[in-house]
Amino acid sequence: MKNYKNVAIIAGGGTLPKIVYEELSDPYVIGFEGMPCSLSDRAKFHNFNQLGYFFEDLNARGIRSVVMVGDMKRPLLDETKFDEFSKTRSHLIFNAMQQGDDTVLKYIISLFLEANITPIGAHEVVRNLTLKAGVYSGSVDNLNVEDVKRADEILERTSCLDIGQSIVVEAGQVLGIETVQGTEQLLGYVRDTSIALRRVGVGVFVKREKINQDLRVDMPTIGPETIRQVYDAKLASIIITPGKVIVLDQDECFRLCEELSLSFIVKEREK
Repeated sequence: MKNYKNVAIIAGGGTLPKIVYEELSDPYVIGFEGMPCSLSDRAKFHNFNQLGYFFEDLNARGIRSVVMVGDMKRPLLDETKFDEFSKTRSHLIFNAMQQGDDTVLKYIISLFLEANITPIGAHEVVRNLTLKAGVYSGSVDNLNVEDVKRADEILERTSCLDIGQSIVVEAGQVLGIETVQGTEQLLGYVRDTSIALRRVGVGVFVKREKINQDLRVDMPTIGPETIRQVYDAKLASIIITPGKVIVLDQDECFRLCEELSLSFIVKEREK
């Protein structure tokens, strides 16, 4: 991995910001007011309504690279509190905020590049966050390939609409698609679906990057809690893309899959 210098971490919630922090040499840590920040004890907090002060701070500290990492939510904007920087871009900011997450993040990337600051991905800082193609638990023999094909076809189409990264398909039926509520809500919804509408124990949970998604700022992520939620939803398999989905605490993920008799398969999209 590169030896990054003059780098800032924009930290959200969860464990990943801490992992990235430990890999970097004295990074500058930033949180945003009203958002979770798992590095709050060492973070300088900014207000999203005042992006001018935010970029002035980064430039004053000589920041040349930034890692956006961790669980974040959309900011609640108050135009009456905008600084001059935000006021001059208010139309673009609000237009982006009315779109999907990918559009919002691409606009944020454009602001960093305008300030001569380069976004870098957590996977570029930390080794082995993603996985190579392979079967890490269970077997492909019991995998319903047609369900995976259907899941991939739908995810490809919803990518164009900037909707979500995950889907559950069971015996040809779509039980849920991830939207703004996130993966946990999707799997909870599947868990609570009437057994009369299901063929329990054969469904697939598929999580992929969106088509043309900028993985520097929004790489799909799963971890042990996702594994438990898949099990609670009475599904059979977890499918992710090689090299494009972060898997946290991998050994524990694989141990849980073996214990819970879940297949964990890393493979490219079905054509």
